[in-house]
Amino acid sequence: MECPGLSLPQTQSKSKNGSWSTACLGLPINCFGFTFVELMVIIGILTTTLLFSVPIFRQIHLTSEASDHVSGMLLFFENLKLRAMVENKNFTLYVDSGSGKMYVVDDTMDEDARQDALNNGVSLNGDLQLLNLEFPDDNTRPRDDKSICFFSKGYSDRALIHVREESREMTIQICMFQKKVHLIDRYVSYDDCI
Repeated sequence: MECPGLSLPQTQSKSKNGSWSTACLGLPINCFGFTFVELMVIIGILTTTLLFSVPIFRQIHLTSEASDHVSGMLLFFENLKLRAMVENKNFTLYVDSGSGKMYVVDDTMDEDARQDALNNGVSLNGDLQLLNLEFPDDNTRPRDDKSICFFSKGYSDRALIHVREESREMTIQICMFQKKVHLIDRYVSYDDCI
């Protein structure tokens, strides 16, 4: 047998179990297989890679089932939460479920800027229809208060935004301390969780 890639003098020796092995410069060479340590290192690397990639694939799967309009809403809410932290401002998102219009104000705006934000508000696109908003503290809020606050410290109000696209009803969940906004593929109420 030859040592792969080496043109060094070879010797053959007999091991304790009676098999012959070839050695280069007196060092034994194993020309096939992996050691246990090598296998454990590879398994560790693959496990670590999967550990970090599974949540990403889960999020891709959830948003890939949503239409572009719903995915756009999810990104809008996530970006608003991030923008509040980056700009160090408190933002308030006002939602009018009757007209399906949303607009954002911050705590540094004067009355004219707030009126401009209302006039330039975003309307829902396509067949997307805003059903209603639900808060866990609905009993303490005025009935006409349909606003969600995003704070500069990185947290927000908890809210469920119920939307309908064609005949499919979905719930967008905004959690207080999570960066991601979750899409639930059915109408879910806070009362369902009790």
